Amino acid sequence: MKLSCTSVMLPRWDLNETFDRLAEFGYDGVELRCRPNPQDPDAEPFFWGRHRADISPDNVVARAPEIREAAARTGLKVVALAPQATLGQDDLIEKLFAGALAIDSEHPPMIRIGAERHDRSKPYHPQFLAARAGFAALVEKARERGIKILYEIHVGTVAVTASRAYELLRDLDPDHIGAIYDVPNMLRTGLEDTRMGMEILGPYLAHCHIGNGTPVAGERDETGAVPWKWEFSGLREGAAPIARIVADLTGVGYTGFLSLEDFGPGDDTEKVRDQGGYLRQLMNP
Repeated sequence: MKLSCTSVMLPRWDLNETFDRLAEFGYDGVELRCRPNPQDPDAEPFFWGRHRADISPDNVVARAPEIREAAARTGLKVVALAPQATLGQDDLIEKLFAGALAIDSEHPPMIRIGAERHDRSKPYHPQFLAARAGFAALVEKARERGIKILYEIHVGTVAVTASRAYELLRDLDPDHIGAIYDVPNMLRTGLEDTRMGMEILGPYLAHCHIGNGTPVAGERDETGAVPWKWEFSGLREGAAPIARIVADLTGVGYTGFLSLEDFGPGDDTEKVRDQGGYLRQLMNP
């Protein structure tokens, strides 16, 4: 396994700083945010807002030489692009395909593409089948370009577990589509046995988002019920058994990237350094 970090959690670092600091702390790769910045150039940097690196679908081809230079200088691989793109956004997806190939024409970064969110007011199965048909068509386009698509197992999607993700991708070409085993999201929906989930995914286990969370009680409502929410926490502090998950990934022969994903408070440098150091210990016991 190799260690990566999603730059979505690093809005305050510019492009070169992102590569240089991750390399300084022993990372092997970066999952590169590729999303439009807000129009306000003075907006405070934020995970889901303005990023100083400012890589977007509209500029990624033009900035590919900078990205390639940063990757060559630091030895980091651009593992994947992390856009906000869904099936049916053909023009956007074409921009992402072109960007991935501009970064590395021989081994382009994988690209995360989602399906429409699950609508709980409508029957589930038609939504699931529509997503499956959409991915089947997209895989053919990805094969033509030599690109691999990633489906992120995520809260609110049509496949929130490893076993449902397998059913979504089953029989599609695993060379051109795979699943992101997303620990923080699966934790929030009910983390099925980790070894079992990884084995179910089999060849579709293509990438891993590694992070942790803690359930936090809110104020009682007018009925006396206590609402709960999840907050990001350090890898050692949360509810997910991170050490077992890394051991299970090793046990199933996973050789891809662990991509740190921590959207909690704290100093960026400390999070990247300390959480990455802990993952290195687990990866190399």
